[in-house]
Amino acid sequence: MKLTNFSQSNLKKILFLVVISIIFNVNSVNVTYASVPEMVRIGLYFNDSQTGQYTALSKFEVDAEYGIQLGIFEDNKFTPLVQETLDDTVTISKDVIEESTEAYHIKISEGYDDYDSLIDELYEINKKGIDAYPAYVDEWQIWGGVYADENEAKDAMEELELDEDDYSLVKPSSTRIVTLSDDAEVLLMFDSSEGVFHIRPDSKNTPKVLRINRDDEKRFRGSFEVKRLTDSDMTLVNILPLEEYLYGVVPYEIQASSHPEALKAQAVAARTYSINSMYKYERLGFGMCTTVNSQVYNGYDGEAEETNKAIDDTKGQIVTYNGSTAAVFYFSSSGGRTEDVKNVWGGNSYPYLVSVEDKYESGTSWRYEWEVSYTAQRINEIMIGRGFDLGNIRGINITKRSEAGRAIELVVNGSRDKRVYTNGNTRNFLSLDSQWFDITTDADVLVKTDEDNYEKTQLAGKKVMTSSGLKTIGNDVSVVSAGNKKTTIPAVPTIYTFTGRGWGHAVGMSQEGAKGMADNGYKYEEILSHYFPGTEIE
Repeated sequence: MKLTNFSQSNLKKILFLVVISIIFNVNSVNVTYASVPEMVRIGLYFNDSQTGQYTALSKFEVDAEYGIQLGIFEDNKFTPLVQETLDDTVTISKDVIEESTEAYHIKISEGYDDYDSLIDELYEINKKGIDAYPAYVDEWQIWGGVYADENEAKDAMEELELDEDDYSLVKPSSTRIVTLSDDAEVLLMFDSSEGVFHIRPDSKNTPKVLRINRDDEKRFRGSFEVKRLTDSDMTLVNILPLEEYLYGVVPYEIQASSHPEALKAQAVAARTYSINSMYKYERLGFGMCTTVNSQVYNGYDGEAEETNKAIDDTKGQIVTYNGSTAAVFYFSSSGGRTEDVKNVWGGNSYPYLVSVEDKYESGTSWRYEWEVSYTAQRINEIMIGRGFDLGNIRGINITKRSEAGRAIELVVNGSRDKRVYTNGNTRNFLSLDSQWFDITTDADVLVKTDEDNYEKTQLAGKKVMTSSGLKTIGNDVSVVSAGNKKTTIPAVPTIYTFTGRGWGHAVGMSQEGAKGMADNGYKYEEILSHYFPGTEIE
């Protein structure tokens, strides 16, 4: 969704502005659900060419305070592969040598029913000085060695003190995962076509939290699923209850110090949004990610007592419309009035995603009022970078506004071509904070139209009477004002200043407005009903 204050970092804000036009498709989210799902799947690290997210891992470390269990998730059930709890930090890695070379191995023995049944033979093989370890490839086997190429593996096979019938070459696999001990010994090879590799904290852990790369700020409730997808490093998915997922979301969408009723409104909105986003990344094996492409999620270490309570107090509650899960959106501040969804993402209007008054915003929040300037040259560079060679920028004009006052059509005129932006793209084309803005330039002048009125215009192309007759202005103009002060006004703008109000897309619930309503005595149900008229909380 979006971030609620500048302290959460400028980077997240910039990412939000860039992606907001592609992450909402209100024409496809009104789906009826029989109940709120218990579990969610969150992509922590993955590669996705559709959204430009490339975070998949070649390896990572994982541990828990009281140990972890390695297992396989198959037929909706977790089955431990290694019976003992691993108390030390382990490394999960692609089966590669030096980050890129897929590894060869030697299969020494196969056909064991379970891990325990191979332990004795594994012990005997290791006593002979052979580097052997268990491998699960939809059956249990014993493998040995890690080799960079086939010749190296075959040379090693010839040196083994075993019958030739007892071993064979294991070729590289693009789906194989290896678990390494803290001293880099192979603990387990995994390459199943029937199940997925899972890691979960041992039951002794309270709460049940896994830690990544020994970083106490990267701890997550639930379990991890690890898989290697085509043309990708490892995809790491966090599987956990929906309510526990929200613990790590809500404090990053609204300040935990906000009024409890505002926190409850945010909790219900975030829960509803989660349900509508459950299948966004289904092609990659999970539902949502951790960024503003879904909702900001920072796991266990992002939690706050106040927001956890708000989530618990509203457990299972969502916003509905006519028996269906409503398409719920939220943002930081509107500047005084929210916007109709059709004027932001196009398409149809929704009865509950319309423009409403937002009079309880404090007016002092971050970017409630804002101003940013761009040179004509910089705008030209941005256009070229997006594949639009308009020539020298001659003007930028808002040609249509919504009833709420936001720009819904904007034209960028160049010396060779022009570019028209509509709806939310009037904001996104320069990553502006909102669609509610005015444009001024260093070429603007006021021309008196009658005795009491003036009109803002620019001098380029205008005709003026001079001592030598009527002339068309094509160059900069020097103006002498009172006190004989000389000022040069460019005929064509060189600087464009955008002055606006509000931060975010302005569809649905304003978080600053929700806080203001709560401070003025409104309950969370009333807050949600105001921003989503005609909906119910169920």
